[in-house]
Amino acid sequence: MTKNEFFETVKDGVIKILADDDPTIKGSITEVNKINGIVLTGLSFKSKQSRISPVVYLDEFWDKYRDEDLPIEDVISKLASIYRNHEKGCQYVNADDFTDYEKIKDRIVPALCNTEICTDYLKDCPSEALWDLSIYYRIMVDIADGEGSVLIKNQLMDSWGISYDELKDQAWKNIHKINPPSFISISDVLKDMMPTMDIPEQEGIMYVLTTQSRNGGAVYIADNSVLQNIADDMDMDLFILPSSRSEVLIIPYAIASTPDKWYEMLQMVTEINHNGTVSTEDFLADSCYCYLRSSGNLEKVA
Repeated sequence: MTKNEFFETVKDGVIKILADDDPTIKGSITEVNKINGIVLTGLSFKSKQSRISPVVYLDEFWDKYRDEDLPIEDVISKLASIYRNHEKGCQYVNADDFTDYEKIKDRIVPALCNTEICTDYLKDCPSEALWDLSIYYRIMVDIADGEGSVLIKNQLMDSWGISYDELKDQAWKNIHKINPPSFISISDVLKDMMPTMDIPEQEGIMYVLTTQSRNGGAVYIADNSVLQNIADDMDMDLFILPSSRSEVLIIPYAIASTPDKWYEMLQMVTEINHNGTVSTEDFLADSCYCYLRSSGNLEKVA
């Protein structure tokens, strides 16, 4: 069975099962452009009986069918179960609410990505450059097994009748409330990841800037107030390594104050980005930055 035949067979099988409960349900196979140039194959659902339109990604199931001999009947059963769980457990925003700014404004947050890689992804989106990165905006949506988001396009922002500055101000206000910054030592991070191991203290050497949920935390390097508070507490400039879209590493500038050190740090972050530690979706940049306390500017140094 070819990949496309697998997708069509799975779609027909899932819809046949779900039609017992909802004869109006339909499914379609679509390509979905994700962050960092990732393109996934999705099975999308539409029904007259439901206001939600979830998409289930099929690529992982194809890999298991092809490489692990997972029976296609099991794939179909699993996907039908996933849809039913979403339908019962989701607290989706009504699609009509997206055009009503007052209903949706408290869900808008900023995000950060690599400009070059995400050129197509950010096409027709309100965004701004931060060196080789871009700040863009999303609407957070609750789903049954976590959290999803909707990318804000220029057309949607225009329909709200707001300016880019208004969008930006609202987004930063929201993220500080919804997912505030978390600044912790690398030692504490490792202890959380490996609680049974004896992790030596490394205070004053390396820190992690992320969010309380540890998701999407790199965006806080675009917030001068956060970086300024950290720099003031350390009483020095900050050397910043974008380890992923989820977090950045911060090193006191006194430890990495020469071009040789910058190059050494750049090699480290590049290796981490490409040795399998960071997923393709979570990659941010092979760059190093410095926050200058005196001027309040973020500079790219390598």
